[in-house]
Amino acid sequence: MKGSLKIGRVFGIAIQLHYSWFIIFVLITFGMAWSLYDVDPADREPLWACVATGIATSLLLFGSVVAHELAHSLVAIRNGIPVRSITLFFLGGMAQITREATKPKTELLVALAGPACSLVIAGVMGLVWYLVWGHGDGGDSAPSYMVFWLAWINLLLGLFNLIPGFPLDGGRVLRAVLWRRTGDYRRASLAAATVGRGVAYLMIGAGVVTVFLNVLGKDINPFNGIWLAIIGVFLHQTATASYRQVEMRESLRSLLVRSVMLTDFLAVYPSLSLRALAQGHAAGAGSRLFVVNAQRELLGLVTVEDLKSVPETLWDATPVSAVMLPASKMPTVTPKDDAITVMERMEEEGVNEIAVVVGRVLVGVVLRHRLLHLMKLRSELGV
Repeated sequence: MKGSLKIGRVFGIAIQLHYSWFIIFVLITFGMAWSLYDVDPADREPLWACVATGIATSLLLFGSVVAHELAHSLVAIRNGIPVRSITLFFLGGMAQITREATKPKTELLVALAGPACSLVIAGVMGLVWYLVWGHGDGGDSAPSYMVFWLAWINLLLGLFNLIPGFPLDGGRVLRAVLWRRTGDYRRASLAAATVGRGVAYLMIGAGVVTVFLNVLGKDINPFNGIWLAIIGVFLHQTATASYRQVEMRESLRSLLVRSVMLTDFLAVYPSLSLRALAQGHAAGAGSRLFVVNAQRELLGLVTVEDLKSVPETLWDATPVSAVMLPASKMPTVTPKDDAITVMERMEEEGVNEIAVVVGRVLVGVVLRHRLLHLMKLRSELGV
């Protein structure tokens, strides 16, 4: 996700914070601190204790959401589905899974893992609260309030995600069930996305009604309605975009690599400067891809995108070998592989081009931007 800050890795999975996460961090910290401080002065905690509790609550919520997404990710990895990263943003978390499940059972297990983790956390937090503060001793203290709130919010997180509307986890469960019954992944995805949009409309409508009742003088917090409507809008957009992505990916499944690979590329020497590449080759020949070789040995690939990644002021002093994708790091496919496999390999490897080989001979290259353009075109044409 763009605008994210990488903060570390857990089980080999990159953990990232989207800038919007800091908004929810501030809101929860302030809300928790104010709730503890805005009481009778005789029962009030020191200001520093209220703020510290608010910060601790936000961080523990962060940990809960990471645990939720890690549960999804670890089950996915165990079933052979690579996971590149987990990103936390203002509405929760999102695991970047580079390949879709190939079986309904796998989809079901991955989808259920997150809510199950949240419900377990809620149960543990609730048990801790009951054992420590449930008998009235210190039940109004800052730690008690924090643990009780975390138990409640994790319960809501687990139950909310089980709503059967795509892209929520419950929507993925619904897709897995429909996929199992119909054997049609695309049809099951459409049905789950349709339900997801319906849930989104209900949330938006409920949010608007809540705000309207507040305007009429009813004792209802309008912020809850606004928040509900925002979540509804987000769900609608995500459900639509997610199914669009399914359509685009499925449109490639009937295509073989040989029909999408690029074969008209030129060879250049590794010592050639980027300036010479730009002026004498890219501009002159109109090519966007070049094979880098020396004495007939394939050394790597370089594209116009690699060229543009270097400031023009450094083109004279930078050789092609400095920006090329080395042959040793070049993922390969064969002309008989399907195009969806190529896209998944690109996402897993984090590359923009894949070499097509027969034996050890380079016969073509598939470029990400050409594949994305083809996905979009075929999806629009309904092919």
